[in-house]
This record gives sequence, C-alpha cells and structure tokens, in this order.
Amino acid sequence: MEPSGTPVSTTTLARLRLAAQALLPAASVGSALGPAADPAAAVRRMTALQSQDLQSGLLAVGLRTEGGTASAVTAALAAGAVVRTWTMRGTLFTVAAEDARTFVELASERVMRSAAARHRGLGIGEEDVASARKAAEDRLAGGAGMTRAELFEAFEAAGQPTRAQRGIHLLSILSHRLVLVQGPLRGRQQEFRLADEWLPARSGLGGDDALEHLAGRYIASHGPVDERDFAWWIGQPLGRVRGPFGAAASQAARVSWQGRALWCVPELAALADSRAGARAVVAVPGFDELAIGYPDRSVSVPPAYLQRLIPGSNGVFKAMVTLGGRAVGTWTKGGRPPAPRVEPELFEELSASASAGVARACRRIEAYWTG
Repeated sequence: MEPSGTPVSTTTLARLRLAAQALLPAASVGSALGPAADPAAAVRRMTALQSQDLQSGLLAVGLRTEGGTASAVTAALAAGAVVRTWTMRGTLFTVAAEDARTFVELASERVMRSAAARHRGLGIGEEDVASARKAAEDRLAGGAGMTRAELFEAFEAAGQPTRAQRGIHLLSILSHRLVLVQGPLRGRQQEFRLADEWLPARSGLGGDDALEHLAGRYIASHGPVDERDFAWWIGQPLGRVRGPFGAAASQAARVSWQGRALWCVPELAALADSRAGARAVVAVPGFDELAIGYPDRSVSVPPAYLQRLIPGSNGVFKAMVTLGGRAVGTWTKGGRPPAPRVEPELFEELSASASAGVARACRRIEAYWTG
C-alpha cells in the first residue's frame, strides 16, 4: 500500500481521530460522525471499547452517546444489547451483543495458546475446566445471573480453588469458549450469564470475512489507520489481516502521515483541510480508545507527557483531558455522591477559551454520573 493521499500533520491526525471516535458534536462534524443516539448504537459504531476497568469502559460508551448517562448505559447492559467479555489481546471489551461471538471466535485460539503455560502453572487442566463449566451451567441455567464472587464460591464448592488468580483464569477460559459472558450490573458488579442464553445466534461471519468486516468498522471508528494499527488492535499477525484490511480499505478514503498511508471514511477525510475539532476540549476516562486503540500512542499523548499519562509505561492509562485530540492533562473523580466532581490537573497553561472548554468537559462527565 503506497503512501499517498492528502498529507496530514500529527495535530490534524489527532483531531480526525477525535472526530472518528464520535467525541465531537454533530454540529461541528456532521451527523455521520457525531455521537450516537443511544448507548447500544454508540458501542456498535465504535466496534469495541476496551473495558478492563468496568466504570471507565461504561463512561467511554456514555461520552459517545448524545446526552449519555450512566443509567442509560446500565439499561443497555440490562437489556442485553451490549455485553462485556474477553476478546482480542486477552483484554475485556464492551461490544454489541451480536458481535460478541465473532470477536471471541477470532481471538480465542491465540489468547488461550499464549496463556497455556500460565494455566499449567495454576494446575488448570481439561478436567478442571469441565468441572468449573458444569458448576457455572448448573447455577446459571434458566436466565440466572451471578457475580464473579458468587461464581468463585460455586467453583470452590465444585472443588476448584480460585486463589492466586486461578478463579479469574477459569472465568476467562469459559468466556473464551463462549460459555459465559458478562451482562447486567448488580450495584457496581457485573453479572455473568450463559452465553447461549444471553447472546444472539451466530452471525455467520468467520475467518477472513469476519476480519474484513471488522477492519471496515475499525477504519470508520478509529481512522485514519493502517493495517499495522488494525493488526495490533485485533490481536492478529500482520500477514493474517493484510488481505482483509486491504479489501476493507478499498472502500475508504486515504490520507498520509509521516510517510504512511492511512485510511478513513470519506466524511472524515473531508475534514482534513478544515479546523473541525482543533479547539475542542474533551475529557475521556482511563484506558479510552482514543489513546489505547492504536499501537502508537504519540498521536494522542505527546511524548513529553507520556510518563504522566502512562507512568512507568506499565499499561495503566490515566484519564485524560485533551485539546484537539491531544492530551493536555489528567482528571480524577472527587466529591461525594450525589454530587461527584471532576478535578482536572493540567500539564500546561491554556488560553481562556480552552480553559472554559475544560470546565465544560468536566461538567459533561459529571452529567453522565448524575443524569
């Protein structure tokens, strides 16, 4: 794939990705790129949102929904429209219920192979998995739901120890085998349900067809991107995704950045010569797709701020305040219910208009919690 198309700077690429991720108002980028009408539509549009931290993942959905609130996202989980489960890269993602089987089936073999030595070290064999599976199916049959702690109790009663992360690995194995999926919230905990009772029937997509389908959606929701970005995000070798990505990219628009050809939807490419999003201040949760949805984080996180956003490069992504899609600070949750507050910590002095934007971005998250 030869690098061609409209050349874009890093700052332009950052704001284009901000728009692609439905984090800008429709009035500035058009209805096709604006926030979704409801949480389920927001998740479908984003393809998948990393949700290893549950509350951060739910907030990520709410911020991509017009007027999105915690109660609305919770309702989408309760209705079964969206679920949370282990998918690519061995990480938990929030996905549309109809996409869960496709993601898990693509990822399970590689993830389980990479975890095999750990499973052996924990003494998890096929007989142990079968025992845990029976315990889960017996307790969850008929539409019942159980929290992680409750399932751990069921595993222990079946003779399966859960200490030293053995329990969480049993849950992961059963989820990768599409026995379990995480659905409704019970308080701040999520219930596990039987996948065959909670998820729609199989989509019929698999192999290259599934990869091409997901590549097209990744281009639309995360672009501008290339095949290397997609290979990392989907957790597959570059050679495995090259053909499917190329087929999906044939329907996309192209820009170039630092000698790389990148693809996005035409509506996004049309914004390259505009200033849309250049002054937009958006606060996003930790582990947000804006930063973590790409292998190269330097677009959304300026190198000078990398250690402040990802201390020690240890995989923990702090919540960000961004200007034009580039991090300018962090934020934390303060105050107490029913009036929690967003408390920003900026890395640089901002203009008066940008400072006002920070205040609006903080209020947006507070509205999510209290709406």
